Amino acid sequence: MADQAAQALHDRRARTVTLIVVSGAPGTGKSTIAAALGAALRFPVLSLDPIKEALADVLGLGGEDWSNQVGDAALGEFADATEVFCHCDPRLASDQAKARIGHGRHPIHRDVINPAMADRPAELAATVTPLRLGAGLIEVDTGAPGADESAVTAVRSGLSL
Repeated sequence: MADQAAQALHDRRARTVTLIVVSGAPGTGKSTIAAALGAALRFPVLSLDPIKEALADVLGLGGEDWSNQVGDAALGEFADATEVFCHCDPRLASDQAKARIGHGRHPIHRDVINPAMADRPAELAATVTPLRLGAGLIEVDTGAPGADESAVTAVRSGLSL
């Protein structure tokens, strides 16, 4: 009987898709953490940026509001996902966000659409809060040493992997 229960649990997990959404303000290390999680957990990483870029290439560019709407529209598909919320010192987020400006960024990104955004990462890093998608919430200080390993450990524990 115990073997049947274990097999049923294994079969259910094999059919279950685990969604992890990595969120946070610009420059807080979302891409770095997502890549670490994907590699360590052997999960595919689907980034919102390439999706937004492909949509913009086909549909054309809009303004900052359009960019926000495209990003927000995707979030509805992630209800009940586990969220990994990245945060760090606002000055670090600002430095990291500014370092990528002008380095081949697609024109759909808000910092390209509105160059004044270059001054906002510190403010956003201090005020952006988790999305609260309905499942577990794991907060990661990406400015701390070993943040990627901490995120992996926390996700493994939170999802019982």
